[in-house]
Amino acid sequence: MRRSLFCVEKSYKTVQQPRHKAGAFCCANKNLPLLLYSPEKAGEKVARQRWEEWANDENRIAVLQAWARAGLSDEKIAKNIGISRSTLNEWKKKHQSIREAMKTGKEIANRQVENALFRLTQGGTVKVRKLFKLKKTQYDNDGKKMSEEEYLETGEEDVYIEPDFKAISFWLRNKMPEEWRDKILDNQQDEGAQENLIILTPRQVSQMKEEINGSQNEKN
Repeated sequence: MRRSLFCVEKSYKTVQQPRHKAGAFCCANKNLPLLLYSPEKAGEKVARQRWEEWANDENRIAVLQAWARAGLSDEKIAKNIGISRSTLNEWKKKHQSIREAMKTGKEIANRQVENALFRLTQGGTVKVRKLFKLKKTQYDNDGKKMSEEEYLETGEEDVYIEPDFKAISFWLRNKMPEEWRDKILDNQQDEGAQENLIILTPRQVSQMKEEINGSQNEKN
């Protein structure tokens, strides 16, 4: 793209001056100030301002962490900022604050999901907020009922959640694949077999029963 030089006079008329030599420009009136405009330079300035805003602003760093924690891809985060993914990759390489914000956000999200999955494998008692229907009765001095009314009140109730077998299976197959594998039966050998059926050894079944029974005993 050919770059042009503009000479601005006091009357605010813009006169385009031709290029005489490579990299050299001239102006008809040497006493007038020469204003140079370079689209490439301006673009670099805007880009520099953007990464400085995101790298040095604590609020924007927190936004990056939140996006990463929510599971957004780098491509989506770049789109939210208004840059390309390649530019975001350059930011991550050059600026530690941006790199650490996105890494920390994703690590927190991964660990939170992992902890939630582990809790599903264990079961346990959780507190659940519920609405309770109560009754209020008033009596006189002789013990005769004077009035009665019903009302709702919010409270907490302890609810026991049993271990989730699917969560247990998923955890073991991914954390201990050598001991807990899926065995896919060949339908040609056994027409009644189901694909992706998990086959457990007697020892594995016994261990699982002990874990479930132990959780139930803790409840009692």
